[in-house]
Amino acid sequence: MNIDFTSEIDVTSRLGTGQARKILAEIFNHVPSLVSFTRHAREQMRERDLKSGDVLNVLKAGKIMSVPDFINGSFRYRVQTNKITVVLAFKKPNHVVVITAWRD
Repeated sequence: MNIDFTSEIDVTSRLGTGQARKILAEIFNHVPSLVSFTRHAREQMRERDLKSGDVLNVLKAGKIMSVPDFINGSFRYRVQTNKITVVLAFKKPNHVVVITAWRD
């Protein structure tokens, strides 16, 4: 799946787990700098001794195992490895916002 970042992909609608995973992979393959962190995410990461590199590694290699939750106007996806969970939202086809992260 190649994503044309100028296309009209509606990432604000509910995506299937496979589709969300593919979009996330394409973002990392083309423009990994378009991942941002909320203030809450940065605070939680600091409290839980997680570095941005830890979170980015989860986003690159983790799995989306469940359907997203709809919270505060956006779908939130949990990307998981055996040790860390990251919650994210897609804001644009090429922009991911990390909402929070924790160690499992």
